[in-house]
Amino acid sequence: MLYVLTALKCEAAALDGLPGKHIVTGVGKSAQSALQKIELGPDDSILNVGAAAGRTGGCYLVNSVTDLETGRRYYPDMLLDSKLPEMPLITSPAIVTDPKEGFLYDMEASLILDHAMRKTAPSRTAVVKIVSDDGSRRPSANEVTTLIRGYREEIGRLIEELDRENLRKDYMPLPESVMDELKLTQYMRCEFEDLVHYCVVSGKLEKLNSALDQMRADGRLPVNDKRQGRRVLDEIFARLR
Repeated sequence: MLYVLTALKCEAAALDGLPGKHIVTGVGKSAQSALQKIELGPDDSILNVGAAAGRTGGCYLVNSVTDLETGRRYYPDMLLDSKLPEMPLITSPAIVTDPKEGFLYDMEASLILDHAMRKTAPSRTAVVKIVSDDGSRRPSANEVTTLIRGYREEIGRLIEELDRENLRKDYMPLPESVMDELKLTQYMRCEFEDLVHYCVVSGKLEKLNSALDQMRADGRLPVNDKRQGRRVLDEIFARLR
């Protein structure tokens, strides 16, 4: 099952007729009650679509989400060929009135991904945000609907990508010893397995192995603790994205 989640009814209205089960979650932490009612399985997919604040207008595939309150980071969309430009997003507990250049801002994406990634692979999640304002004014509901409707074709293509069966992860071509070297938590292990899957299907597995070998040669692997593992994992992500 593909779930298409929006925070507002005016966002959902722009997507009427597109495939998937459409759910309006509500804004910010109010989304949590709606998320708890979604019975996700490992083969289900989640697409979060909505408006966001930003300095540069357009429609973006979000390549990372940072929760401003907890500091946790989430990495969706590793395998998707959406043709959309990518940008990182920050989920804030309050409306952002002065967005920084190079970032998008919303109030619920991190909550959605936190729930989704407990049940399904990061490669089966995606976040699309359309810049609706620069923080200086709140757009009307009609403005949001019209804005998102202008990107229905792009969102429709992304839905097709998310529905592909070959997004399922069913292998791990690297030895288990790599996990021990990185001292990964279960959450970080899921991130790393998804990265490996991405490298296999995109032809970058050799590049990943070279990065690991270089870190071993530099004395950075194996790491001493989970905090170092987090830093190394983030660096690997940055090299291969």
